[in-house]
Amino acid sequence: MKLKYQNIVLRDMEERDIDDEIRWNTVQTEWALWDAPWETEEELKTFDPEAHRQKELGWIAKPRPDHRLCLELDTADGIHLGAVNSYCIDEDCSWLEKAPDTETERRAARWAVGLDICESAYWNGGWGAQALAAFIRYHLDGGYTQLYTQTWSGNLRMIALAEKLGFREYRRKAGIRQVRGKRYDGLTFRLDRAAFEAYCARPGAAACIRPVDGPEEKEAIAASVLAGLPDWFGLPESTAEYIRVSRGLPFWAAVADGKAVGFAALKQTASRTAEIYVMGVLPGLHRSGVGRRLFQALYRHARERGYAFLQVKTVQEGRYPEYDRTNAFYRAVGFTELECFPSLWDQWNPCQVLVMAVD
Repeated sequence: MKLKYQNIVLRDMEERDIDDEIRWNTVQTEWALWDAPWETEEELKTFDPEAHRQKELGWIAKPRPDHRLCLELDTADGIHLGAVNSYCIDEDCSWLEKAPDTETERRAARWAVGLDICESAYWNGGWGAQALAAFIRYHLDGGYTQLYTQTWSGNLRMIALAEKLGFREYRRKAGIRQVRGKRYDGLTFRLDRAAFEAYCARPGAAACIRPVDGPEEKEAIAASVLAGLPDWFGLPESTAEYIRVSRGLPFWAAVADGKAVGFAALKQTASRTAEIYVMGVLPGLHRSGVGRRLFQALYRHARERGYAFLQVKTVQEGRYPEYDRTNAFYRAVGFTELECFPSLWDQWNPCQVLVMAVD
């Protein structure tokens, strides 16, 4: 089975996935800090790669049910990110070890859906939202309409994802989860169908953020996006310079259905300071959340590399409506004005420097 949705693919597990799973359980284990860590952190200590390989080979060899309860998650261009899954819960929102036997009973049961994105470079980029939305849609189309998701009160990223997709808090069990020496609540959310449909209809829901490594691909994406932003990038020489320099910088693209709709590049300017060198999102996706997700990707990169500050240069507010919106965006994500340099560029474009601390 293979389900394509916007920028992701949900598919049956294959033998090639086992090496990724072993890596995610031995080397790249950051995901385990958030997915039921009261269980997974202990399981990682006793993880046996060869035993896991044999168990998964046995699973792959089994006949698949008509309605899948778990599927692997890929980007549309084939990068394996993790998996989605579902399980039955009872009236008290507790896990049921055995699902109902008949299809009629299964469709009437309560199902909790979840996901793991184990490739941390793809966190906060919209991939989880698209994967879970596709899996929800698959369940709804199959007649599985009582849908829930479960997490714990310390997993703020999953709570935000659940609420964004239209889940609403349904049950809270106080203090039942102990994680790294602290007590947290167990949370169950129930899907609000109308809210889910409203989310899926939003323009920004079709975009995901991904890192880009190849210089030629960076150049092509930057050129394509900046060509669609003449009100911000209307000077050929400076635009060409942005494109050229971006080839060698850490770079993220916003993609929707295989097409780049935005990008951002980060440039180190001092030992502990980096600059948003250039960033752009096509006008049809302004105020859709795509720009904020691009910013979150580069902010995460800056924090992981120990930067203390971020800066960005724009045009002083009050000069052009387009750049007033740009200034408003940067203030909304946490920047503040540092200083204006009236002659750094030219008299028509006084350069405003904005800064923020990296926590």
